[in-house]
Amino acid sequence: MEEALLLRRIREEFPNVTWTSHRYLTHGWDHVVLILDEALVFRAPRTQAYRNALANEARLLRYLQPRVAVGIPDYVYESADGSFAGYRLLAGRELDVATFGRLSDTARERIAEQLAAFLTAVHETPKSVARECGVSERDPRRDHEDFVRDVEALVLPRLASSEVEVIRGFLTELAAEAKPTRSTSLVHGDLAGEHILWDADRRQVNIIDFSDRSIGDPAFDFAGLLANGQQFAQRVVDQYRGPKDEGMLWRARLYFRRIALETMVYALQGYPCTFEEGRAEFGARFRV
Repeated sequence: MEEALLLRRIREEFPNVTWTSHRYLTHGWDHVVLILDEALVFRAPRTQAYRNALANEARLLRYLQPRVAVGIPDYVYESADGSFAGYRLLAGRELDVATFGRLSDTARERIAEQLAAFLTAVHETPKSVARECGVSERDPRRDHEDFVRDVEALVLPRLASSEVEVIRGFLTELAAEAKPTRSTSLVHGDLAGEHILWDADRRQVNIIDFSDRSIGDPAFDFAGLLANGQQFAQRVVDQYRGPKDEGMLWRARLYFRRIALETMVYALQGYPCTFEEGRAEFGARFRV
């Protein structure tokens, strides 16, 4: 939705909402965002599929609200046609690698504790509740087959033979973990630094963007944490009380490396990232 149209729609549907300044953000993959007076966040899905899912996202978050100690969006404004919705801004700085690197050990420990408790609550959500909120179930074998097809068609022809060899070995490892019989749970689906906010004043973690929620391997939600190091991810796993098995962190490392290949695929499919970014991630995460 274009900036002027979204502003007009907010005025029409919610006449009691007033503001003096706004920021319009378009770098998100699935939604455009308007921030009003640094106090309210309105999100408008880019596609019909995400528009159809927005009301269910709000419904799921209302279920989770009293069950998690971290801050999560509370959609107090929902348009009649489901094309946009708004919540009160959650404070904090994105927990990217640079921000994490400047934190004290005490702050890192507190973040690990809060993330572990959050993931425990999310992963212990009854799957019946998730399904009632429209959450779809991932098919690990089909996901893997689609991923391999895209990598082979789009990425491998652009890489050196030595890189191709490394990726083929990795895909074999990944295939061994694509088991339809593995225990699953509700997952956030994109728990990376840009969706983890650290409010240093309140010593509070806030989590945003549940657009990629699904029923899948709980290890997915630990993959993004590895950007801040194995030790940090291990600390979260150690304090996590949800469904856990000995191979969880191993699979999270596989998924973390997979992200680099996904970035290259997405770039070539027209998403707002670059092939060079993915290749740099590939070099760092695969050490090639």
